Amino acid sequence: MFTPGSKLFLGLTGFVIAVSVIYVALVDNSIGGAVALLSVATGTALLAGLSLFNRDGEVAVGDVAAPAGAEPLTSSMWPLIATVGFVGVVAGLLTHPIVFFLGLIALLASGTEWLIQSWSEGASSDKTYNASIRGRMLHPIEFPVLALVGLGVVILSFSRVMLAVSRDAGAIIFIVAGAAVLFVGSIFALKPSLKKTLVVGICVASAVGVAASGIAAASNGLRADLVEAKEEHHFSHKECGEEENEHFDHLAEGTISLRSNAVATIELRDGKLTARELGVAKVTQTITFPRSNSATIIFRNKDEKEARLTAFLGTKPVQDGVVEEVLDCTQMIGKNHEQALTFKIAKPSMASDKPYTLTVPGLEGQSIEIMVP
Repeated sequence: MFTPGSKLFLGLTGFVIAVSVIYVALVDNSIGGAVALLSVATGTALLAGLSLFNRDGEVAVGDVAAPAGAEPLTSSMWPLIATVGFVGVVAGLLTHPIVFFLGLIALLASGTEWLIQSWSEGASSDKTYNASIRGRMLHPIEFPVLALVGLGVVILSFSRVMLAVSRDAGAIIFIVAGAAVLFVGSIFALKPSLKKTLVVGICVASAVGVAASGIAAASNGLRADLVEAKEEHHFSHKECGEEENEHFDHLAEGTISLRSNAVATIELRDGKLTARELGVAKVTQTITFPRSNSATIIFRNKDEKEARLTAFLGTKPVQDGVVEEVLDCTQMIGKNHEQALTFKIAKPSMASDKPYTLTVPGLEGQSIEIMVP
């Protein structure tokens, strides 16, 4: 009943199951090792079932269904990819969800490819016809997917290179790479008689070079200024002090275009800070700000010195017994320049221990109080 091959794989299955039981009972009762061993047992059990199903590939003497001159089936890489996908699925259960999903995609794709290839090879005795019907079914799916994967590899590799080298070197690399692509593409267009193997070889070598460059750049990490920015978050953190900040105040805008949502205009002139609310002619030292809605305040600097407008918006707890001030501010701007400051205040003025204010850092005795109903 049992073939020699099935006996071998059934014996391996029983052995691995016994080892997994001993492992859980005596070595470690965690699920990780047991899952790995039972995965091996599942694979050997599947091989045992396949051996029983095809009887180890034995053919009876004189069987007309297997003539001696029968052509062998085309070799396939899909069983190997299916195995890799299965390993990825099992490893993903123990490591990271992305590994699981990648393994699942590889398993499903290889199973589909393997199934259709096996079906097409038995469609007729003409190998050319069999290959054509396989292509009609799978090429509309394969080509877009391969193009998407290739484009993703190129984009990711170029991004790693651009983040690893300096800005000047990155611009030069981009220009040289673009010129090389244009040059090679022009040769392909002007010389359509080039051998297909040569064209494919150039494309494959270029793709491997781009991918290798991306891997090398990723292993080297980000360039120094990006590492500093990642650690300090200075590209997103506002510096609202008196001194000009190297990153936050870099290339500060001196004009604004949208003014329709401004609730007030704050002006610094001759060392004095004044406010003018929307629709009110006279200047004031107190403005009314809507609660729980984003609104804009325009700041104009009429002084000789550069200045910024800073809004104190209350405090927030950081940890038990520790609070910090909530500040928002404009960039440092020069004389006759203006900037807009947009923010939202969720609590009314009476709920804050300190009044909400608008100040200019370094300018003593000058502030505009914000009243929030």
